[in-house]
Amino acid sequence: MFHFKRGKQQELSEKEAKRVNEKFNSFKNKKYSEDDMNKVFENEETILHKMDNKYLNGFIEDVKLYFSMLKDFFTKKYTKVPIGTIISIAATLLYVLAPLDMIPDFMPFVGFLDDAGIVTLCIKGFKADLETYKEFKGLN
Repeated sequence: MFHFKRGKQQELSEKEAKRVNEKFNSFKNKKYSEDDMNKVFENEETILHKMDNKYLNGFIEDVKLYFSMLKDFFTKKYTKVPIGTIISIAATLLYVLAPLDMIPDFMPFVGFLDDAGIVTLCIKGFKADLETYKEFKGLN
């Protein structure tokens, strides 16, 4: 079973966890264009606003860190991060932006489980890269 933390422990069923993992991998392996990256940057405020609710607000600092890393990468202030990490972060943010993702967000509570699951997978999958970036920014 897949677990993530946001205040108290919450769980996805095995079936839901498998679907979140599959969705994350399909997003991560997609070919992204400059238009996709522009969509992420143009919707920063929308994505952060979406994270500002009782189900996702525990992840808002991580999402802000994602945006900071992407901006520093594309302005060449920070290029130590592997391109796979950049693609995965962009994919995660595009997924969170999508209103009709695996579990539609308008469904109370469960509508945000997949978003939280995707963000958690990104955090766990790229923990070392995020920690290195935090050191670069002096955030540790």
